[in-house]
Amino acid sequence: MESLYGGMLCRGPSTEHGFFYDLFTEGRSVASSDFAELERICRSMMRERHPFERVEVPRAELLELFQYNEFKLRLIERKVSTPTATVYRCGSLVDLCRGPHIRHTGQIKAFRIEKSAAVHWDGNPEKELLHRIHGISFPDPKGLAEWDRLQEEARNRDHRKIGKVRSLWVL
Repeated sequence: MESLYGGMLCRGPSTEHGFFYDLFTEGRSVASSDFAELERICRSMMRERHPFERVEVPRAELLELFQYNEFKLRLIERKVSTPTATVYRCGSLVDLCRGPHIRHTGQIKAFRIEKSAAVHWDGNPEKELLHRIHGISFPDPKGLAEWDRLQEEARNRDHRKIGKVRSLWVL
């Protein structure tokens, strides 16, 4: 995302339903029309089987390593209270993370960018506007196909859609 959009990665946790990454792009938005190129880059990284390398880094070195990214510096100031913290290196990416991770990017066999949304840093509307890109990945294509099926079932059972179709009104 940094190379494609020229922005700064903020944070990117896994979630119950995949993962997301926040990106600061200063004036540029992330549109769904961008997803194909982002997915192409990710699939290329998957084929290259980049290893995830866990590295323990002294706090002072973290500050130097991420000096270009004010958001990472904020996270370090807020969350790193120990003499060292972990980063993970994967290809050219080095990012703060507790881990653990899969061994290498080749273990991902199915991947999709699902959506993007505008969010504010720390959920505070007074702070910077970020772009949150949501995605999902699986160790095999069958997992993605099953996930797609379940998402379609959920859409078909959506009470908002059913209520409109059946002209149901809530008093």
